[in-house]
Amino acid sequence: MCQIDVAYVMLFDMWSKSLKHTFVAPVRGYHLVFGSLGFGILRSTLVFILLAVLSRYLFGFDFLKAGAVPLLLFLAGIFVSAGLIGIVVCISILTFGQRAEVAAWTLSGIMMFVCGIYYPVETLPAPFLMIARAIPLTYFLEYFRSFYGYPGENVLFGFALAAVYFVIGLFMLELAVERARRTGIMLRLSE
Repeated sequence: MCQIDVAYVMLFDMWSKSLKHTFVAPVRGYHLVFGSLGFGILRSTLVFILLAVLSRYLFGFDFLKAGAVPLLLFLAGIFVSAGLIGIVVCISILTFGQRAEVAAWTLSGIMMFVCGIYYPVETLPAPFLMIARAIPLTYFLEYFRSFYGYPGENVLFGFALAAVYFVIGLFMLELAVERARRTGIMLRLSE
């Protein structure tokens, strides 16, 4: 959900043909990312609380079994990963135009497959395991899974990797905005 909020900041403008209006204001790419990420974190936290309560009472699964600090670290990692996916979608839209819309819908599915949301990543074939190790989300999922009897990962390495990707992503987003202005993609995605 949080990833969609970041991606929608560009998708809604693209769909309504008003992308140029967003960038007429003195707004930078990081303003869009942090604003939509903040809103996404708020919405996602509320949804997580609801799902955690329901999962406890309907299925007997307790998210707080790991403790409050590990849960907060896990959620912070999930939110940072969501921001990264949203940044990639925004860059894709500014680079490829409407053809990149498919990235918003498929990127999350690919991440679920590779990062081991449904299973430990050790079950993946070697090439996919190498890809999973390059994605911060893997470390957050494996870290939290470790509190339920599975081998864990170094969550700090996941945060370091995410921080590097986030800085690179914000820099690439600024380059994509400038390129979209120069090449006219921003005008083609606007009326």
